[in-house]
Amino acid sequence: DNSDTPDEMSKVTGGCGGKSKGGKSRSKGVGSDVAAVRTVKLSTSANGDVVSTLRRALRNDDGTDRDLLNDLPAGLRALKRSGLDLVIEFHSGKKLNRADAKVCLAICREELQEEYEVSGYGWDEEDKWGELTSSESRLLLFREAVGRRIVGYASFRLTLQGECWNCMEGSPCLFVYDLLVLPEYRRKGVGKQALLTLEMAARKARLAYVCALVTSASALGPPFLSAIKGWRDDTAAVLQMDAADPDDDSFRVYAKCVDTSILQAEQQSQSVQAYARQLAAQLAADAA
Repeated sequence: DNSDTPDEMSKVTGGCGGKSKGGKSRSKGVGSDVAAVRTVKLSTSANGDVVSTLRRALRNDDGTDRDLLNDLPAGLRALKRSGLDLVIEFHSGKKLNRADAKVCLAICREELQEEYEVSGYGWDEEDKWGELTSSESRLLLFREAVGRRIVGYASFRLTLQGECWNCMEGSPCLFVYDLLVLPEYRRKGVGKQALLTLEMAARKARLAYVCALVTSASALGPPFLSAIKGWRDDTAAVLQMDAADPDDDSFRVYAKCVDTSILQAEQQSQSVQAYARQLAAQLAADAA
């Protein structure tokens, strides 16, 4: 039964990753609400009915959980380079093996508990366990091909950008809670392949963004995400949501847009703004 809080376990060295607000229960999130509600329709310029978009991304036609890796190239189920021999598995939180869930929680606790507390984000063991094993949670597990040891994981949900405020606002997105890799497996491309895989899954599902929460105390998360093409600090945008708490500075949100129509609109807007600045500068020069 994955719903129980885990027994005490030995610590496992962890990595860096996205965050979930322990202490401010977020183990339910909004993903299940979006997937289940049939009468509410939330639309965006690019995705139309986001309720249907998310339901298709989450479920197969027969109602079972969709394995996001099945829709991607088979090569993304393994990582064999830089001396690595890893297999990559997809799991839904409610079906995650209890022993595997304990390992993921231990990795998260070892690396992130202090960071959560220092940032004011708060660490809550029961809340984190619920987040990992909830029916809305989706995970990628990175295992050694020989021995099957878990050396990292990504925990995420298919939801809306308002997930960080626990509300149904914003565009459909793949929201990363944790991306953690053991120290001996860092700087070998594991984290980058995880983000690439999640980005491809988001594109395949016709979502608009891939988002990640990073605590304000994180030393590794911001530079890691900022170094990957297309990722940017998007905190200002989520702070404009109706449910936003402007006084909560315990975390930041990074995001990458994967919707071509939104990207094209942004490029057009930037071009218009650049032309307006050039015109204003020319008029000022002519008037001088």
